[in-house]
Amino acid sequence: MTANPEAAGATAVQPAAITTEPADLIPAAAWSRRVRRIGGFIQTAFAALWLLRASLAIGGRVGDALIAASAAATIGAWTYALWATVGTAPRPTGPQARRIERSVTAATVIELAAALVLPVVVTAADHPDWVLPSIVITIGPLLLWLDHAVGIPRLRPVGWAMIAGPVILVATMPGQALAVTTGIAAGVLLLGTAVAGFRDLAGLRPARRPGQARSPAKAR
Repeated sequence: MTANPEAAGATAVQPAAITTEPADLIPAAAWSRRVRRIGGFIQTAFAALWLLRASLAIGGRVGDALIAASAAATIGAWTYALWATVGTAPRPTGPQARRIERSVTAATVIELAAALVLPVVVTAADHPDWVLPSIVITIGPLLLWLDHAVGIPRLRPVGWAMIAGPVILVATMPGQALAVTTGIAAGVLLLGTAVAGFRDLAGLRPARRPGQARSPAKAR
């Protein structure tokens, strides 16, 4: 994985990214920003879905409280992202950027297909309790690939946790406890990862260029 020149290039430019306009970034670094933004919205949506499923499995007042808390967290994350990441991740152009886009798109399509097929397989095998863990597992390889392709190091431990965690939970927990624990753990992990990516981009918002004239009000 460290031999990938695109990932290495993305890592190399990150320390200087605050003073670099998106159009000047190498394609891997530009796509790293875009994955943080667009991928962050998708991760937040999945987190909300899994937290909702966990809340419904709990039921009662505790479940209702978790639904309210999850909704507030999801809305807050999306609102923050819409405000903090505007203009930070335009779609990169050029041959290398298109190659990266195709690889990211292909990996995403494969993940979605696996997320549809695995629940059918485990249900047919008479393990309906494994449906949610089987979906969570499909996210892990995608996150590992995104780190490999565009250089987002925090996705690596999250990806491995998404792979190993459901396996451990399936082996140690039955029925409702499995659904609740898997949903809450996956939801919180993905939501936290998405918000961390939004914060990365918030620090990269286009700044005033050196020498740019101040407004009259600021000059006074």
